[in-house]
Amino acid sequence: MGISLTRLDANDPDDGAELSAFLTANGFPFHVRAHPTTAQVAHDLRGGVWTGDEVESYWIDDDDEGRIGVVRLDDVADATAMVDLRLAERARGRGRGAPVLRAATDQVFSAHPAVIRFEGQTRVDNLAMRRVFEQCGWVQEAHYRNGWPVAGAEPVASVAYSVLRRDWAAGTTTPVPRGPAVTLSGELRCADAAQAERVRAHLDEHVALTRAEPGCLSFEVSPTDDELVWRVAERFVDEAAFDAHQRRVAASAWGRETAGIERSYVIRGRARDVEALVDAAWAAEQHLLDPSVRADPHEVGRLLDPSFVEFGQSGRRWTRDEIVAALQEEPGTDPLPSLSEKEHRVLGPDTVLLTYLLRFEDRLSRRSSLWRCDPAPRCLFHQGTPVG
Repeated sequence: MGISLTRLDANDPDDGAELSAFLTANGFPFHVRAHPTTAQVAHDLRGGVWTGDEVESYWIDDDDEGRIGVVRLDDVADATAMVDLRLAERARGRGRGAPVLRAATDQVFSAHPAVIRFEGQTRVDNLAMRRVFEQCGWVQEAHYRNGWPVAGAEPVASVAYSVLRRDWAAGTTTPVPRGPAVTLSGELRCADAAQAERVRAHLDEHVALTRAEPGCLSFEVSPTDDELVWRVAERFVDEAAFDAHQRRVAASAWGRETAGIERSYVIRGRARDVEALVDAAWAAEQHLLDPSVRADPHEVGRLLDPSFVEFGQSGRRWTRDEIVAALQEEPGTDPLPSLSEKEHRVLGPDTVLLTYLLRFEDRLSRRSSLWRCDPAPRCLFHQGTPVG
């Protein structure tokens, strides 16, 4: 497989027509315009988006399959040039991205001596492009929260990678300072043999896919002497990589098949957004007051930490197992409990204390709950005091 770049002149009618046909015939799900229209492409051609004083565009040609895409080089007269790479749908997932990016890098640094840095940006969830950057020795330099517009939806985070001229010339990679690595450690605990069998059925694929993620430094899921328990140890380069992993897993076969299995994890190195932390804790607290949830031992157990303790309104001390059993027997019937005088206090990067006044089935009490969200909310402690 050989890749070559052929100069594209968007001012030429034939090249312009071919470019319009290519862009409108293929979908680009990780670009701001996922499905460009003919009118949008024509507007860009007239505006010099594809050809200009500081813009060069090239067709991507494969020795065996012909024309498979287009790459645009922006700001080539500046010290930092930018890349926009688009492959045809038929050429994706087949290892074409890395040789194309290498060819584009060679073109920029060979033809433009003033360029000392070549940069590319993509959506944080575009794992395929992020792998291409990593394979080519590019280094992640930035993570922009809500930095990538999405049509009809909230913006998502974007990431920026770059390669330096000196690294290109020497064939080296110069790392940049990163935030602390994010680590996860703990146990996956199955309730029965059926859950354990689901783990065994999907574990190999889950491990392989995770280790292939560009931000994964290490990932181990090891059996223990207890056939229902696995020990988990993960390490990712930073919070962005860890969050991308969490999103991928949630949508994967592993995520679906093991969603109900108990996890007991501790996460370190994550600077959780305070607003998100508080929102997650309040949502979990409200969920735990729902009678349909309280009647479900599995759902209650998912929300309570294994070390959970409650001091009840009578003064009794309850353990996690005792509360799960008691709520199953008497979950209550009030579908809309009222919470007022709500206050919170953040006690750590993943821990928050909630206090509020609760009206539940015409009974009034003051409540306090300690939640740890790492990443799923789990209640560590609860206390209720009757009012009146």
